Amino acid sequence: MKKISSISWLIVLMLVSGCWDRNEINDYAFWIGTALDLSEDGNLEKSAQIAVPAGFKSTGRGGSDQRGNIVVTASGSSVVDLEQQVQDKLPRRIFLGHRRAIFIGESLARKGIVSIMDQFTRNTDTRLRTDIFVVNNGKGRDVLEVNSPFNKFSSIVAVDQDRFCRLGDTALRDVLLDIGRDGIRPSMPMVEITARNKQEKNQIIEVKSVAIFNQYLQMVGKVTGRESLELFWMKGVLKDQFITEETESGNIALYESNLKKSIHTEINGDRIKAHVKLEGIGRVIENNTDIDISDTPQRVALERTLDTMKAKQIEATVKKLQGQYGQDVFGIGEEIHREHPYQWKKLRKNWDQLFPSVEVTVTVKLKIENMGGIGKRIPGIGAKE
Repeated sequence: MKKISSISWLIVLMLVSGCWDRNEINDYAFWIGTALDLSEDGNLEKSAQIAVPAGFKSTGRGGSDQRGNIVVTASGSSVVDLEQQVQDKLPRRIFLGHRRAIFIGESLARKGIVSIMDQFTRNTDTRLRTDIFVVNNGKGRDVLEVNSPFNKFSSIVAVDQDRFCRLGDTALRDVLLDIGRDGIRPSMPMVEITARNKQEKNQIIEVKSVAIFNQYLQMVGKVTGRESLELFWMKGVLKDQFITEETESGNIALYESNLKKSIHTEINGDRIKAHVKLEGIGRVIENNTDIDISDTPQRVALERTLDTMKAKQIEATVKKLQGQYGQDVFGIGEEIHREHPYQWKKLRKNWDQLFPSVEVTVTVKLKIENMGGIGKRIPGIGAKE
């Protein structure tokens, strides 16, 4: 029998004894959320929400008074340097693979976030599906320190809140795609900490606004409430929403789903026109009018009334954004790029100056396909004495 070489023996020993350079799960510090803020001295401030395994159950949902995470903060000028400073404060190796959200303080967003976004595009550990927010009138660190009753990690709470609220969810990937195109300007959902009583203090996170950025990645303004929904519908991001409209005979509440948008553009000399068509399916949730929606002629007339009202509202929102901020967050420029590629070569460099003068008309077509469990009105509702 031939002798086994020393190299073969080494291989056998490695197979028997296991991998000598393995990384155990206990060696990692799981980075769940990131906050980026502008410090008082003008430096960049980075905070990390790090999981503390001893502080939460396997489900990660409530059940313990012990905090399930810690927030570590560093200050400096480079995003990468700050990451190393955070690492220096931890006894485990940081792991970004489970990061769920990034929060940018409003003061930093208004100053500009070019360097921040550049780092995210180069760091291979960054997940493009990570949700990104601007903190309305606050700092990102404040959100990381929220002690929510729903989850040990406020970063996950904000992500779930964004996903289930009317604005849908926006990931880092979506923002980076907008940054890379000339015919649209970036926008991000905004979170804010709200409390209506002492019991809710530092517990409730709300998502109801949208931050608007220019081509230099500086936040120039924001819209909230109904206008933020209309912005995202025009952009093609909004998929469903609950709305309440006031008619001459009372108010009616609808759940609108399958929301779609299409834009057709025209260029006649110096005049640029954009015709926007918005469509959806409606389900009646509440009817406080004297309209019998089970009657087809009355229902069709109601649809036309609602379509006209909504179209005027959205046109007003577009004109407001054109006049106040002049940023094409709707993507009308991208539609011109697709439909008029040769003309777009001349327009793209001056699009920010041209967009406020674009003539935008909106057509809404909402079809009520579900009248709820009861088609006819309950006797007495809407009846006049």
